[in-house]
Amino acid sequence: MPVSLGLGASPRLVRARPLAARWSAFFALCLACSSTPPADLPSAPAPEVPTGAAAGAAPLPSEPAAPPAALVFPKTSQREQPAGHAWVFEGPGAEPKRQEIAAAEAAGYTVIDLGNGWVPYIFSEKTVALEDFQTNDYRKRYVDLANNRVDADGEPLDKHERNFLELYGIPPTLQVVASEWRAVDGEIGPCLQAAGFDPEVLRAWTGGGIAYENKKMGDVRRLARLRASLEKDMKKAKLDPSDLEQAKGHPKLGRAYDNWRALQNKVDVIDHAQRRLRCEKMFQSAEGEGTYTKGEFDSATTHALAQFEKKHAIMGWGHFTRDNIEALARTQDESAHRRMLRVVEERVVSAAAILEDGSAARWKPKFRWKDRHGEEQPLRDLVRESVDATITALDLGTPESARRQLDKLSELGGGNFEDLLVAVKLPPRPDYYLEDMTFEVVIDRGDVWYDFPFDSAGKRLSQPRERYPHITVYTVYEGQKIPLLHWRTTIGSWRSEMYNGSEHYKYKDSDVGPRVWKEIVAAPVWIPPATTPPRELVRRKWKDGRVRTVVNNAEFGPSYTSAYGLVAAYHIKEIKNPDGTLKADFDNSIRTHGSVDYMSILRRYSHGCHRLYNMSAVRLFSFILGHRQFVRDGQIKLGFSREFVHEDQTFKIALKTRGYRYKLVQPIAVDVTEGRIKGTRQKPIEGYIPKPSDTPAPADGPVAETPTGPAESAAPAESNVLSPG
Repeated sequence: MPVSLGLGASPRLVRARPLAARWSAFFALCLACSSTPPADLPSAPAPEVPTGAAAGAAPLPSEPAAPPAALVFPKTSQREQPAGHAWVFEGPGAEPKRQEIAAAEAAGYTVIDLGNGWVPYIFSEKTVALEDFQTNDYRKRYVDLANNRVDADGEPLDKHERNFLELYGIPPTLQVVASEWRAVDGEIGPCLQAAGFDPEVLRAWTGGGIAYENKKMGDVRRLARLRASLEKDMKKAKLDPSDLEQAKGHPKLGRAYDNWRALQNKVDVIDHAQRRLRCEKMFQSAEGEGTYTKGEFDSATTHALAQFEKKHAIMGWGHFTRDNIEALARTQDESAHRRMLRVVEERVVSAAAILEDGSAARWKPKFRWKDRHGEEQPLRDLVRESVDATITALDLGTPESARRQLDKLSELGGGNFEDLLVAVKLPPRPDYYLEDMTFEVVIDRGDVWYDFPFDSAGKRLSQPRERYPHITVYTVYEGQKIPLLHWRTTIGSWRSEMYNGSEHYKYKDSDVGPRVWKEIVAAPVWIPPATTPPRELVRRKWKDGRVRTVVNNAEFGPSYTSAYGLVAAYHIKEIKNPDGTLKADFDNSIRTHGSVDYMSILRRYSHGCHRLYNMSAVRLFSFILGHRQFVRDGQIKLGFSREFVHEDQTFKIALKTRGYRYKLVQPIAVDVTEGRIKGTRQKPIEGYIPKPSDTPAPADGPVAETPTGPAESAAPAESNVLSPG
């Protein structure tokens, strides 16, 4: 089996060579597994044991019986989990019962890891029932980030700092959520009460979005002037200036009142948002309480608002929008409950090895496939179904019940969720769920513009898109091509690069035609090419009360902020001999990979790669590994170093690994379509074009299709670096 060698920045031809031999006995442990079980399997009764102090006692004996077949996929089984047992939950009101993992799985339960040490499958280090252990270097960093121990660089967090990384593919642990929830009563709630926080001010806002603007005169000063002017005019009109409402609808003062009231409402929204942001310690300075102007949408506030968005999984730039204003107005209990439900969702998806999130069903609502009985079936939102079943079984449906249950779950997990496995009955999975599934991938490039995006005067030209690029993953079952997901992705466009000592623009194309995925790399590393401007190899980092300039290691990886995100699959073009045999692999450095730059996926472009939200990429490739045969190759050693100078200071890049590699036994076919070519050019412009202005190119920054603001630089993001991604 031919493979591609690594993550180089330039195209290479690699001579075909065989992979390691296939696994000898494929998961012999599956004595109770079946890939297509009936939907109504009876469950073996779980032995009961008392909770609390006696929870650690040995399980009570149960009646011997042959366990029924269960839909447990070997690679994602929990049978080798050190805890050894799971707590079976039958539903609200029922006491959890301790049961050995193998028995629970054999009885048709899905065992879900809710412990503090959970990682997605791409960060696993061993395949169940195989002796293929390979240390995954990023696994510990992932766990430490999820538990609020370190930052992206591995440095300990300051006392007030916390990681809000759901949008970046790393959800918090239940222990973190429970700790934050407990702080509501002792810290946040009293703080909000003392601050006079009123959520009704936020709920009453009808003025639309509020974008950050770096204005010479802020709204607070302008409001003071409007008020002073209105009070002066009211005195002249023989009205009491202490009651501005008297001017409402006044024939001469009505307009001045309306202007004052509109701005006052806006300032009130910002003011009350600041009260919540301060009490939740969302600001960067003053141990999270910040230094800002009350009621002013200043730089400190937009950065704090961006943090709040990350905490609550809201995609935005740190501007006030309908979504984050609604979130700011929610109660603390409701906010914590939603955060907890999102954590549970990721654990359920991982444990059940499922993928269908309803995106394919929304895309093709009339699509039907035939099951093993020949009956037509619609596409499902298997994620929602499974999460709902888990929420019901664990009695987590309301903030009140969830808070009670978190205490119980913590106790079952050794007092701090440390080793917590729960077992629940999930809805039956479709017949096409197999141990080794056939996948096909189509990437539609959508509307494509090859024209240079600036006119002769350097003015940015409009290049609108009606159809955005999408990735669709199919499985093939009994001759049927069934879509599992349909997600937004990215293609390349114009990008800035160094050429002859100065910055130019170059079109970064996305290869069209048949490709294959042969390798999946967890925590991949990007090697910056020589064309990367030095200013993009460094970043500014706020630490210990000051801003430092450091090497942008977070961009290179391994890191969730890497240019390739948390996981990448290589696009390989197979070169065939006349007789159809494989001659070589061509790697043009195009990947489907995760990215923290979620706003680019919504509206912008890449350097040629097909980006996915980090959390989506983690789900997709964990799912593929769970349902495909692979060889666990482990860490790819690398010895790369480079020195460069930026602003008269010398910096050094040192990279020791390319990431953790899985080699697929059989490649997955990927078809990248041409899309709809817009504009006058039908092919990309070759070579470099001098920059006509300082306005960013389409792929370089949030221009034209997205708002801008300083919060962009505050977020760990892919920013405007010259990676192949």
